[in-house]
Amino acid sequence: MKLKNSILMAGFLSISLSSTAQQFEKATVNEKTVFEGNKETIAVEAEHFYKQSKNEIRQWYRTSSTEAPKVGRDEDENHNLGASNNAYLEILPDTRVTAEDELIVGENFSNEAGQMGILHYKVNISSPGRYYVWARIFSMGAEDNGLHVGIDGTWPEHGQRMQWCEGKNEWTWGSAQRKELIHCGVAKEIYLDIEKAGIHDIQFSMREDGVELDKFLLTKDIDFVPNGEGPIEIKKQITALSYIDEIGKTVNGTKIMKAIDFPIENTSFYVDNAWLAINPEKHKEATVTTDFPYENGVYDIIFIGVGENDGQSGFQMLVNGKEVGKYSAPLSKNSFEESIEYNKLWKNIELKKSDKIAVIATVGTDGTEFTRGRWGGIVFAPKSKGKDVLKNSKAFSIKKNVGSETIVSGSVTNVKK
Repeated sequence: MKLKNSILMAGFLSISLSSTAQQFEKATVNEKTVFEGNKETIAVEAEHFYKQSKNEIRQWYRTSSTEAPKVGRDEDENHNLGASNNAYLEILPDTRVTAEDELIVGENFSNEAGQMGILHYKVNISSPGRYYVWARIFSMGAEDNGLHVGIDGTWPEHGQRMQWCEGKNEWTWGSAQRKELIHCGVAKEIYLDIEKAGIHDIQFSMREDGVELDKFLLTKDIDFVPNGEGPIEIKKQITALSYIDEIGKTVNGTKIMKAIDFPIENTSFYVDNAWLAINPEKHKEATVTTDFPYENGVYDIIFIGVGENDGQSGFQMLVNGKEVGKYSAPLSKNSFEESIEYNKLWKNIELKKSDKIAVIATVGTDGTEFTRGRWGGIVFAPKSKGKDVLKNSKAFSIKKNVGSETIVSGSVTNVKK
């Protein structure tokens, strides 16, 4: 009887630890939380990510004075006392603690950026330009001192292989890039060139498991060196729902896939606020693909295009390589506009979970300027309900001009191009 009770208790403890670990991996802010600062520097607490991705093999877990996840091998103790905000993240399990432990590419090590354990943060950039990236980590050896940083689903060369050699067993700021012949890294070589003002997705991915991340900052000052806990974090909440959020709520059973949730690595798209877009100076067409995440069924599909005033962008949707439909968004009077006239309805489309959904966008032109092929996402309405969703979308619109305001369902927020 004692043996049986012991087995039951062991099983209970295992379930409890698993549940606890899952709790500590959850985001502490939502996708409407945006971080900002002055024109030169923006600081963000690592634990304030809004989502994780590519986290099937390794995930980030939060540790604080009251939170201590137990996930596989993790031999170090709690380091929250020296952490900013008394909390930090660690990517677990940590199976490569010393050089004697086996290095397994794609499991406990990834020299390729953006492949494993990605954290996502929304940051408002008011002044475009080159931003040097600093991160504050806790490293105990040579096998837990590397990270990658990227932006909007891309992983530029100068965001790869952040490296720390000094400052072991203490919280340490760093912004050096590991080179083939200089393993401890070259200072001032970790940076992101941000060409456009607005909200961007800053991302960190795993290079080595076991690394602990406390805080990061972006600065335009090449000579700035943070100390202590660094600058304070400034965050705000975006209160207005996006256009696709609004119309997706109008009919029960309607599902949405936001454009910005499609994986854009190695595509010609970039994230432009709530849309995907194309830089026409570099590309004239872009394609993105992802799996259909919902249950099998027959849907009415509404594609959410964006009207622009310098040409007509073209859009094409495919399922498993077969065309569902295509159309061109009409010209808008405003710089950018979302409303019923820029949407397209395709009825009675049979879909199965994990079908490959692809979108091809093409820039348009008025002969002088080019559009950016902006689009907001795809709405999947229950069969025969697409016309109702489309009709209800008349109540919502987003109109943007440079230096103007955005109107979303009657609420107003300031925006910039």
